[in-house]
Amino acid sequence: MGIDDVRSAIARRTDVHLDWLRTLCRIPGVSSRRYGIDASVQAIRQLIEEIGGKVQVLQMADANPVIFAEFDGDGERTLLFYNHYDIQPAEPLDEWTVPPFEGVVEAGLFYARGAADNKGDLVSRLAAIDAWRQARGRLPCRVKFLIEGEEEIGSPSLPDYLRTYRDLFQADACIWKYGNRDPAGRLEVGLGLKGLLYVELEVEIASSDLHSGYGALVEAASNRLVRALATLRDGRGQVLIPGFYDVVRPPGSEVRASLEALPFEDEILRARYGIRRFLRDRIRTGALATLLLEPTCTFCGIESGHTGEGMRTILPKQAKAKVEFRLVPDQDPEVLVRQLRHHLDMKGFPDVQIRVLATQRPHQTPINHEFVDTVKRAAEEETGREVVLYPTLQYSGRMYELAEYLRLPVVSVGVGYWDRRAHAPNENIRLADFDETVRLMARLLQMFGEEG
Repeated sequence: MGIDDVRSAIARRTDVHLDWLRTLCRIPGVSSRRYGIDASVQAIRQLIEEIGGKVQVLQMADANPVIFAEFDGDGERTLLFYNHYDIQPAEPLDEWTVPPFEGVVEAGLFYARGAADNKGDLVSRLAAIDAWRQARGRLPCRVKFLIEGEEEIGSPSLPDYLRTYRDLFQADACIWKYGNRDPAGRLEVGLGLKGLLYVELEVEIASSDLHSGYGALVEAASNRLVRALATLRDGRGQVLIPGFYDVVRPPGSEVRASLEALPFEDEILRARYGIRRFLRDRIRTGALATLLLEPTCTFCGIESGHTGEGMRTILPKQAKAKVEFRLVPDQDPEVLVRQLRHHLDMKGFPDVQIRVLATQRPHQTPINHEFVDTVKRAAEEETGREVVLYPTLQYSGRMYELAEYLRLPVVSVGVGYWDRRAHAPNENIRLADFDETVRLMARLLQMFGEEG
């Protein structure tokens, strides 16, 4: 059965759906500052109830609420959508060309903090449900939503919510929070995420800063920490911690071959961010396989001593660094913490303290899973364009917990495109992509219900 009536409902209500998005984007729900959380929850609850959904606001101690929503539908199958309502801060404000919380539309782009990450995706899914109900009065399958409020700070409470409310969230498959389109316009369907270990390393060499004249006798904390950091990776990005690569699961030949056959838009990436050079000379050869399938170590920030105007001749007493490891199957962040501690001790840095700030396990849905095929066919049939399957994306999140606790496949597809500027000034989505994604989600609901 076709869904032309559903597509017509989408077209009729496009302005309504964009107003929903604008309303949500005007609420700055920043989890890192615990600001705007209640307002975000209430706005989403009201919207879902207006289109016929049943809502429960789940609350655990010392955690932002999780919104659970459910829509009845035909058949026995249930599709779960995972989204989040929290956003990144909008700073630096002076780099925005439009106000970040107004939902300005210019030249076919919708600008707002949270438009791409993640409110545009949330609204596109609700819009598809709305269109089905407008056209048919009922959905072709049951639908659930898990909408959390701590994704931008690492989702620390999500595992507890999943354990506590496992029965509530049970479904047959899950659509992850976002998706993307590459510069050639191809829709990217992601099947996994890298894992994450984010730590703070700290060393203290004295109770106060010293005059730098003592540098012949005392090693500054900044010097010592830099030496410790230099033992973690080499200039080509290879991690030097013993055992780091021991359990890395080698990708199947089909996965690696498919990635290596895809072009990598290095010049677009270089121009967008003003990149001076890449780690490897032959960036076009196997770049996507390198980006997506290899673990990394990054020094995200270093703090020590005097960095203000003028000069101060001191030996800093303390130095700190934020260090991030992106992990691939089957690396375990908890094991890596122990490996890191042992490595620093063996290299002569037992005084460098490790504080774990975030851990996330890597996950990949098998490329041959039937749900992957359903999403791919729905996308290709609705868009009329080639769809690119990515076995994993270079980002991280709690996909592992969703998949393992609920025992379901998780696939990522959504409204984004290559220049959406998530987490940066002038975050945006393209109106054409938003409309296309609403239609894609409507088609996916139909296919998921019919193929059960």
